[in-house]
Amino acid sequence: MYFITINSITMKFVKTTSKKWEAKPGGYSKKIFLNERDLNYPGGLVQELKIKPGDICANHYHKKQTEIFYFTSTNGWFEVEGKKIDIEKGDVLVVEPNDMHRAGNESDKDFVYVAFKFNYSSEDSYYE
Repeated sequence: MYFITINSITMKFVKTTSKKWEAKPGGYSKKIFLNERDLNYPGGLVQELKIKPGDICANHYHKKQTEIFYFTSTNGWFEVEGKKIDIEKGDVLVVEPNDMHRAGNESDKDFVYVAFKFNYSSEDSYYE
């Protein structure tokens, strides 16, 4: 992350290619761009998610966190409370606490999208 000062205002700039993918149980990988310390916002997190071809991120929910997903590709699918969502590039999906959700990839390319998380805690994921 870089700090840039322009006219006495300091902003943060993240070179996302410098961040590493971290494989997670449940069928996905993540690349954290900004955590709560970077954002100066308790429970805040911005990350990129990746589901490899043929994989499915397991059905799960969060008791406290809200997730806002921004879709940068359309080669996967997303399901909330058993309802499949038709995703187009540039779409935004908000998943509230206790909403059961999962995502999958039936294509031959990685399914990549961005998540903005509020009230995030690493212990707040409950798998079916």
